Amino acid sequence: MTMRDVLVVMPSVPAAARGDGFFLDIKMVEGLALYARLWGGPVRCAIRAGDPAQIAFGRDYAAADLPFEVAFIDPDATGIGALTCDAAVVLAAGDNHRDLPVPGLTDAPVVFIIEYTLKTRLRIIAIEQGRSLAALKNAVWTILTERRRRRAFAGSAGLQANGQPGYDAYRRSSPSILRYFDSRLTDDQQIGAAALTAKQQSMRMGQPLRIVFSGRLETMKGADHLVRVAAELRRAGTPFTLDIYGDGVLRPGMQQAIDAEGLGDQVVLHGKVPFDAVLVPLMKERVDLFLCCHRQDDPSCTYLETLSCGVPIVGYDNAAFAGVLALGDVGIAVPMDDPAAAARAITVLAGDRGRLAAMADAAAAIGRDHSFERTFAVRIDHLKAIARR
Repeated sequence: MTMRDVLVVMPSVPAAARGDGFFLDIKMVEGLALYARLWGGPVRCAIRAGDPAQIAFGRDYAAADLPFEVAFIDPDATGIGALTCDAAVVLAAGDNHRDLPVPGLTDAPVVFIIEYTLKTRLRIIAIEQGRSLAALKNAVWTILTERRRRRAFAGSAGLQANGQPGYDAYRRSSPSILRYFDSRLTDDQQIGAAALTAKQQSMRMGQPLRIVFSGRLETMKGADHLVRVAAELRRAGTPFTLDIYGDGVLRPGMQQAIDAEGLGDQVVLHGKVPFDAVLVPLMKERVDLFLCCHRQDDPSCTYLETLSCGVPIVGYDNAAFAGVLALGDVGIAVPMDDPAAAARAITVLAGDRGRLAAMADAAAAIGRDHSFERTFAVRIDHLKAIARR
């Protein structure tokens, strides 16, 4: 009789075979390595083959250096049964419609991960495609796929929902649901007591607020409103600087807006910078506030990673941010698509540095509680409990 002790993980990103190794997404490898450390048994990565160009943040890995097995599966997941005959549990991607048949293809218990709700999917289509025939077709397909998704969840052994929106949308669709908040900042990367104290002392001195945005410069992320918020702050006489890290299709237009508003001495587009080596230290040492004009409800890692650096957030009141604010007083939500309201909230905090410093304290505490290691430990415990059942 085959011992069922393997954790099989089905990532949503592709991989490419190269010689005696693989070209893999870096964040995926980090996650799987932590699964392997915490699971206490063998881990198998059942992954689809893809073009390396599809893997934006990838690198080459020798197979012998990976603490998990890599096995390729067909695009439609047929053949997954052969890779799960020794599985204690299978972790599949609920956001990937090609993984939805998996509960019917294996006798191992299947747990899905979910991030996007139907509302979020439809909103993204509307933002990216507007009122068009293509948008209508995509919306209809998305709604029909949602029915399949809910049937798959009902036939699964459990569900892990990243963020509050997914938990609220699907908590009645699965026999065992876990809510978590994703972050890739490790215990060692959390802001320390000395750095937090220095940040709070700087906040209380009343210097111009040091505001930051990092992420893709695209409409869905609300990047088109960042300069508008800055212009409102300038008109209100609120002292500030805004540093924007990232790149995207909106960057040229944003630079034009900065120049047109005469904001070049306060708003700077820096482009992409290395996350661990540059952005995280900068956030911990020289940032007072994060401006987040995200229009969609998906549970971006940005929220918890920002809090881990002791940085409060002013952002649009999407459902994902509302779920984060429910954890503690770590920021202010303002009405969607209202740059003037965001500027008013920032002005309030600029005039109440004690409140801002208290938010930084709460942010750091919540970040520590939801570090990379702690979050994965909770998720592994959930998988082990399902495997035992």
